[in-house]
Amino acid sequence: MSTRVARPALPALTGLRFLAALGVMGYHGYCAPCAPALPTGPGRLVGAGFSTVSLFFILSGFILAYTYLDEGGMRGTRTEFFRARFARLYPVYLVSLLVDLPLFVRAILQAEPAASVGEVLRISGATLTLTQGWLTLHRPTWNIVAWTLSVEAFFYLLFPFVGPWLARQRSRWLCVIALGAWALGTTPMLAAEAAARLPDGPLAALLRAWGLISTDAIPLARLPEFLIGLCVGRVFCRREHPAAHAWARTGGFVLVAGALAVGLMVLPGPPSPLVQAAVLVPLFTASILLLAGGLVGRGLGLETRGLVLLGGASYALYMTHGSLLNYALAVNTRTFMLPHNVLTLLMVPVVVGVSVLLFRWVEEPMRHRLRSPVQRRDRSDTASTQGGNPSR
Repeated sequence: MSTRVARPALPALTGLRFLAALGVMGYHGYCAPCAPALPTGPGRLVGAGFSTVSLFFILSGFILAYTYLDEGGMRGTRTEFFRARFARLYPVYLVSLLVDLPLFVRAILQAEPAASVGEVLRISGATLTLTQGWLTLHRPTWNIVAWTLSVEAFFYLLFPFVGPWLARQRSRWLCVIALGAWALGTTPMLAAEAAARLPDGPLAALLRAWGLISTDAIPLARLPEFLIGLCVGRVFCRREHPAAHAWARTGGFVLVAGALAVGLMVLPGPPSPLVQAAVLVPLFTASILLLAGGLVGRGLGLETRGLVLLGGASYALYMTHGSLLNYALAVNTRTFMLPHNVLTLLMVPVVVGVSVLLFRWVEEPMRHRLRSPVQRRDRSDTASTQGGNPSR
């Protein structure tokens, strides 16, 4: 354990979180066959919004490394870390489950074949304990995005043990580990494709089993993304990022972001898991590094006060948007009969507004109440000296 020394806030990454959460909402709310529809290219870009979940997992590792690791290992105790993570995640998570509860009950009643009491208890227990990512739960689902929180919980469980070890590695080895994690992340998809081309036998069975990791052990399958974030986060902390290089970083970020947007718009369909792991993950990682180093124009607008606030509320937006969209669709079907995509567009400011209210009146107060006195004092000192909340 090492002493806690506050690092500068990374507000551009907070703003980036809002755009990523909005991407997931666009994916869940946009209907390509419905009229009116976006042109083909932008429609494909919105349809690929689910891929920003990978950005969240990389960003999670990066921010934890930035906040909790230094050359001596981990800052603070494991107990403080777990308490802070619980205070960060669970209050809004529980609120999102309560918001979604009527939809979950309806899904249970409409399930075909009928859901047994044991199945309902298993799904409910796994969801409440953040372990649903380890189960094959195709129906019914309690909050369609809650599985990602079980992935985060797994990362948090590993961090106090893996993070300090990584913190003591040389930057060269961290780069090697990050490259190895990137390659490892592609192997379940490659294994599944190879198994489909081989005749039945031990090798095909082994490859098929490894390929199932991406659906039957989701936290394990997404672990490489978190490890990449941890490694590049530590390397970032060891390097200087002079303001004189801001224009170069800005040019690099524009190129990376442009490549992402154009690539997703020209793909004939949503990015496959292999494309996501092999291509999008490195591009997301480069975007995070460039933004963290500092861009011109207040991070191209991502560091503005409004976007930082929306970035702070992005977790609440992410956790509640699916339920709120489903309620709106149910009401619209019986009353207004608005076109699907028009309704989704009208719901964006509503969902954003609700998320800001949850951020200010639930997430922040509960996090302050549940954190330890030492963490409250550290956070208060950080906010007063830096003029805002550090990116989380």
